Amino acid sequence: MTAPPLRNRALSVVVVLLAVQALLLVAICNVVRHVRPVIAVQIPAFALSLLVLVLLSRLRLSRRAMSLLLLSGCAVLQLAALTGHPTTSDDDFRYSWDAKVQLAGVDPYRYAPQDPALARLRETFTFPAEQPCLHYQVPGGCTVINRPSVHTIYPPVAQVAFDAARLLSFGGHGGHLPLQLAAALGVLATTWLLIRLARRRDGPLWPVGVWALSPIVANEATSNAHIEWLAVLFLVASLLALRSGRRGLAGVAIGAAIATKLYPGLMLVTAGRRPVRMVASATAVVALSYLPHVLAVGPRVIGYLPQYLKDESHSSGGRYLVVQWVVGQHLASYLAPVLLLGGLLALWWWGDPAQPERTAVASVGLYVLITTPNYAWYGLMLIALIAASGRWEWLYLGFAPGLLYMAAEVHWDPHVVSVYAYGTALIPIVLVSTRRMLATPRVRPGSGAAA
Repeated sequence: MTAPPLRNRALSVVVVLLAVQALLLVAICNVVRHVRPVIAVQIPAFALSLLVLVLLSRLRLSRRAMSLLLLSGCAVLQLAALTGHPTTSDDDFRYSWDAKVQLAGVDPYRYAPQDPALARLRETFTFPAEQPCLHYQVPGGCTVINRPSVHTIYPPVAQVAFDAARLLSFGGHGGHLPLQLAAALGVLATTWLLIRLARRRDGPLWPVGVWALSPIVANEATSNAHIEWLAVLFLVASLLALRSGRRGLAGVAIGAAIATKLYPGLMLVTAGRRPVRMVASATAVVALSYLPHVLAVGPRVIGYLPQYLKDESHSSGGRYLVVQWVVGQHLASYLAPVLLLGGLLALWWWGDPAQPERTAVASVGLYVLITTPNYAWYGLMLIALIAASGRWEWLYLGFAPGLLYMAAEVHWDPHVVSVYAYGTALIPIVLVSTRRMLATPRVRPGSGAAA
């Protein structure tokens, strides 16, 4: 007799907490260029999202009701994230510029934004007429595009998405909003696919809330309009295809994800012992998407990528914070890639082809843990795969890049923050993974589904 009232009260608390999260997101999205207040709001928003997940796990709702709650809650948070301009990123200016260039008939990999050859394409959204210049000074003016002297780094499928957003907004009208709106719809579509995947797995639906009701997702994917949302959408689609035994289609989806952000190539470890069809289809998508640009500009299609890796301290070992704690920075530059490759090979060899989402979350989690990125949006793919697999031990790791990113912006000691961020994330991962390994006998999987 008491169960329905208790359930109703818990549901009411969830609704109230979601409303509070939406208000916090409105605050984040309207605190423009002031990082300290953003940090002060993001941390309690993340804590509230954990409480929401705990309550969701205890609600006894029908699958239909839980699906409706997840989708409607996700929609509310996306609407809140659409109320302001990006606050902690200016990447969408590059997206808009790349689309402007490509739709003008110029390959986006041919010139850097400040190149005089593109001066005729400049518009006030990306090249404001401000004096003095408060952003990036370029020959003949000022721009809000970061790194205006380098070629674009974004792969071809991402470029198609930029073009589509510009075309659908009638030539880029609306400033940030078209890209933000596309991201909001992509987050909702990913939520729907995650619900379908949970039903296909015959698992609980509440873990989908890790993605659908996450303030990190709403802020980084929708408010800041990072194109990671598209890569995540393709990756979740690939998991659904794998669950249906459609390995060629899964490869196509992974290939599209790789041609959006490159590092989703980690998902190829889900191909199992006979990966030919899946790897071949992924490779074909990547090759075909790059082919027109290679024919047009040759090696310049690589863009800023080599210098980006250098700037991000991959070659010096400075990027691999966790490995540094053990062997120091110099050795970390050699050991970290070996650890990552060895871990991915182990996951490919031992991963259960019947549970591809578990292999996927471990591979992406391993990548984040070893490369320790300091950009909040690099956690989005991991967050989606936690939602797909229900492996909650990786959850704090999805928050760690954002914490380190904010610390750099406000000049906190990065070494101290890295311990709080990645060191804390290690604790549940090690404890839960060790317990699971001890409780489950090691069984070598068979060959899996046919290639």
